[in-house]
Amino acid sequence: MTLAPARPADLDPRALALAVADTRRAGSLTFLVGGHTLTYRADGDEVLESDVPDGETVVRLEPGAWQDLVAQLRTPINLLLAGSLTFERGGFDQLAAWDRVLRYLHAGFPPYTPRDLQGRDPAATMTLDDSDEELRQQLETVGYLHVRGVFSPEEMAAANAAVDELAAQARPHDDQSWWVGTDDGDKLCRLVYSTLRSAALKAIEQDPRLARLGRLLDSDAVVTADRMEGSAVLIKVPGQTQGLSNIPWHQDCGMGGHAILCPAVSIGIQLTGSTAGSGNLLMVPGSHGQTLPYQWHNRSDVPVVEIDTAIGDVTVHVQDVMHASPKPTGEGGRRTMYVTFYPRTLLDHVGPGEAFNDLVRNRTAEVAGLA
Repeated sequence: MTLAPARPADLDPRALALAVADTRRAGSLTFLVGGHTLTYRADGDEVLESDVPDGETVVRLEPGAWQDLVAQLRTPINLLLAGSLTFERGGFDQLAAWDRVLRYLHAGFPPYTPRDLQGRDPAATMTLDDSDEELRQQLETVGYLHVRGVFSPEEMAAANAAVDELAAQARPHDDQSWWVGTDDGDKLCRLVYSTLRSAALKAIEQDPRLARLGRLLDSDAVVTADRMEGSAVLIKVPGQTQGLSNIPWHQDCGMGGHAILCPAVSIGIQLTGSTAGSGNLLMVPGSHGQTLPYQWHNRSDVPVVEIDTAIGDVTVHVQDVMHASPKPTGEGGRRTMYVTFYPRTLLDHVGPGEAFNDLVRNRTAEVAGLA
């Protein structure tokens, strides 16, 4: 028996060479799965496979976890947090440096190269007066939209009142909220499954304006109020925090599930508007459907767009576009409600009350340390 999955038939040697470049300093990588061994070793621009357990990094995991990794159902960080892999040599940094190679060899998920945006402005703003086709082309090409004036200030004031009610009821470790540590104690930074407890927020979740935007790429996409953390409300905590109030660069399938989640579309309803001072959204245009190199943010050759919003605007992003929610530079306080439209087939794999973020909801400090 060999552990090595069949390589996709259409692998591009140039893309593989680009991915392999990340592994130069990481060295070779061995997986020990049950009684079997698979070692990956870079050889020039190619990757060699063997059953000799001599990798500079050695990872042990069970057969089911290996299959999940190959199928893009669980990522290395997911497996690590779940205790489903251990390191006999090396550590997480070395495994993460191989991620672009593994995703390309296992699933044909290509390494990042700047995408041709076909003349489209990655900082453009749209409105609901734009046609579906214009909105769709911008979303497909750039990976996100900024749509102005979708909701009125009055609608957002009512939504904020509903958030205040839920926030007053939230408690740490209630599995309906996320919290971060501050010098003044734990602070609420996210409400999840919000529309199961608020009629006002449920009305926004079901609003036809959102349905139009959420189904631009998939007319059959569904909202899941009772799984995948439902519709969540992000609340930006100012100052120094310990945890995941400020979410570093990530793809929303970063905990796993790419094979069943993507291309999900997440809509951010701007309850307060956003600037760098209140904690806004950063995007890498055209990065969806690709894997960026490990610690790419330390490089200067990847474009980044900062999105400032007004009250009632919405952002729309494909879940695997690379994005971040950085620390506020000022007073913080941004509130954004996120409603996500998933492929209907998600319902066959994820049940009520289940989410890939279950691993991190009450472990945010640990995850932030790894990030």
